[in-house]
Amino acid sequence: MALQTFRSYASPPPHLAYSSSFFNDLTIAQATERSYPIIAPIGSVISARFLPEIPLSAAATVIVPGEVIPSYNDLIALTSDIEKAYKEGSRSAEVKFRYNGREKCVVYHFSKFELIRNCSNYEPAITTYRHLLRHIQSDSFNLRLASIETFRNSLVTSKIQGFCVANFQLYKLGCLLGESWLEEDVFNALLEFSYFRKAHIQSSANNPSYADNIPDTILLPTS
Repeated sequence: MALQTFRSYASPPPHLAYSSSFFNDLTIAQATERSYPIIAPIGSVISARFLPEIPLSAAATVIVPGEVIPSYNDLIALTSDIEKAYKEGSRSAEVKFRYNGREKCVVYHFSKFELIRNCSNYEPAITTYRHLLRHIQSDSFNLRLASIETFRNSLVTSKIQGFCVANFQLYKLGCLLGESWLEEDVFNALLEFSYFRKAHIQSSANNPSYADNIPDTILLPTS
């Protein structure tokens, strides 16, 4: 019973911005067009302690676009004991952290920590989607308008589609914009695409027999 009570207390309403439901319904276009909270660098938290008060202010319970929040990585030590603290009477936490040389002291309702966690977890994907969308909408990237709209209307939680083996979050395609590293999952997708493209080319040339349709090169995924 105590566990259910804690979960009920510490879970933000699903209609709030940056809740799990919010991100599950968020499209790439929406994510790239709206302002996102500012996440302080890891290591910015100075101190954190539990409090017995139940804060009801907006500052303690919701996150607004552009708000500066600590990284959830800095709060793991605190949140790992949050259920125990709840059972002992705590209902909020005071967090002190630095951002741009200034110290902030804030009080968070327990439910706000889930919002902070979601923002921290999705921030890399949101940033990557911004870069991807800017790139495919540029004049140098010749992509049909309908394809761009399909991408814009896809959910931020979408996975790659159209492959037999490859299966990964769509935002990982962002690694193709760089030159220093390539996600293993994306590399495997490129192998699969290359394999079936070569099979199609061979099968289309001079209408060969079935045996000739098999590509003469086998590309093996890395996992």
